[in-house]
Amino acid sequence: VTSYLGGVAGWFGGVPNSEISSKYQTLVTPSSAYFGYIWALIFISQGIFAVAQLLPKYREQPLVQNGLGSIYFLACSAQTAWAITFGYAIMPAAFVAMCVLCAALLNILKRQWDVVFEEENEIATAIRLGDITEEELVENSAAPPPSLAYWLLRFPFAVHAGWIAPATPLMLSVLLVYQGVDPTYELWVAVISIPLLFGGCMGLLLREESGAPVYTFPGVVAYACIGICWELQAPAYSILARHDDATISLMKNLSGFCGACLLVVMLSRSIALLLRDAWLKWNHTDETLSIDGEQYPYVKA
Repeated sequence: VTSYLGGVAGWFGGVPNSEISSKYQTLVTPSSAYFGYIWALIFISQGIFAVAQLLPKYREQPLVQNGLGSIYFLACSAQTAWAITFGYAIMPAAFVAMCVLCAALLNILKRQWDVVFEEENEIATAIRLGDITEEELVENSAAPPPSLAYWLLRFPFAVHAGWIAPATPLMLSVLLVYQGVDPTYELWVAVISIPLLFGGCMGLLLREESGAPVYTFPGVVAYACIGICWELQAPAYSILARHDDATISLMKNLSGFCGACLLVVMLSRSIALLLRDAWLKWNHTDETLSIDGEQYPYVKA
């Protein structure tokens, strides 16, 4: 609540994020409309999580106890610190807070993924040994999508991390503009960060491990990339003053290409896995697969 009121609504005497972003426009700044939607989704989903994790059904969940722990307080503190320092245009401190926030959220995703991976392996082992059948599995504590537990315990942090990942190089670019550094360095930050994010998201989408692929994080990164492309369709005067048309066109095409490719891969990957699940169900009623003469239990993708 403090982060939203201070950063988005401009309470406590600071300036709203959208106004600060417009003042320090960069090559990787999404359209201002994109900020309001994503921050609303982040804060609403985490507000719902804050209530849900108090309920007896979820408070003892490994995703809460082991997947979050005290690191969540660090993320909340860093988010609040960034909202206040950014609102008062203290850019060096805001950049440090953003880096801490990004590291905390990525750590949460890794810890939750470790919980998911361990739980899925335990379930597969129990089914293989005959200790439990899939019909007897009442609730999977790994909270796979689209279960309610996924939306309550995992989705809020995937969305938040997916937005902060591109926001961190954006904050670095804002700091460079704030310090009046040569625009060439701003360009280097842009052309390095977007392909890195694109490559990381492709890895999340194409993974074959249990519990993969991951759609939320790449979806939010695609949202940011499309927002950048949309903004560069009609760049602000400050962008035109610092960069030539070729540079602006490069970043517009690069961000648009990465965003569109991620959406296409997400759609095609989800359809392919749904078709694979359906085909295996139709052709392997015992839900086992024979590989090199050994029988393995089939686990839904």
